[in-house]
Amino acid sequence: MAGYKKFNFVFFLNSAADYYKFRFYDALALSNVRLIEFNAANVNDQLVLNFKPYCPENNPAVFLKDFDVNSPQAFIQDFLTDAPVVFFFWATDYNLFRMFDFFNHLRSDYPGCKLVCYLTNPIYYYQNVQKIFIDKATTDEVLSTFDCVLSYNQVDAINYGLTYFVGQYSIVPFEQPNLTSDIFFVGRPKNRFEKILQVYQSFKVAGFICDFYIYGVTNPPSINSDDLHFNKYLSYAEVLEHVWRSRAVLDIAQYGTYALTMRYFESLAYNKIFITDNAFYRQDRFNSPKLFLIDKNLEIDKEQFMSASKLPSNYRNEYSPLHMISFLEAVLNS
Repeated sequence: MAGYKKFNFVFFLNSAADYYKFRFYDALALSNVRLIEFNAANVNDQLVLNFKPYCPENNPAVFLKDFDVNSPQAFIQDFLTDAPVVFFFWATDYNLFRMFDFFNHLRSDYPGCKLVCYLTNPIYYYQNVQKIFIDKATTDEVLSTFDCVLSYNQVDAINYGLTYFVGQYSIVPFEQPNLTSDIFFVGRPKNRFEKILQVYQSFKVAGFICDFYIYGVTNPPSINSDDLHFNKYLSYAEVLEHVWRSRAVLDIAQYGTYALTMRYFESLAYNKIFITDNAFYRQDRFNSPKLFLIDKNLEIDKEQFMSASKLPSNYRNEYSPLHMISFLEAVLNS
């Protein structure tokens, strides 16, 4: 197609959020994709950004050179020079990079580059935690900073003028471990703590083997149980191990969520049952014996559950990050 541009992609990943590396596993072998880990540190009473190139196992040729990773020019010096660069950020890091005027520095250093931001939480979360999207001024500021702002939440995309994209997930090769639990849950309480506990108690009464991790809980209740863990943080590699060892993953939707979620992607990728209270999955296209929607009684049929656990999910990498890269190229060329 005449005038259609191919792009090089640089993804900025907060070093504290290791799950991004797993989500992008499929894309890491591409010659036009680079991942840069970063963190903020206090040096001599001054906040600084530190950068480190991420060298994935499935693309060992990436970042073998030694260079000053705190120089923006170092990020893409081994890229092909005939393609513009897309710099990809997560909305949770927006305020940090904005503090350093980093977005303007990139536009200055890389004329013709594109900036993309992705929201992986509902707008409600960003309004409360980061104080963005709280009014027209803060919304316009975010939208004017980037060439494309993606949201996984279709309702938010419509209401705030964002670009809807369902999400991305990669299957990471592993040796299948033995099953040790029926239902796995992991997450922060956010605005759903009481419901998580209610669901846990309901499943326990029904005889399911639970494996629950809730972290970031202030004043956790005194519940004597070996399968309910408060404030025990799991790395994403550990999360995946628990997913692999369970028959099902549970997703209790946080306020404002009407979209596909990480737990759903995990259930597809690793052939697990998916249990959720999210009304988004009531659409006919999600009809599957491996999908269990819980309503007010918070119950599921155990016999039906055990039968469904033996069925295949028939996932064919429909949500691979390779599709997101193609999608972004199409959007940025439009």
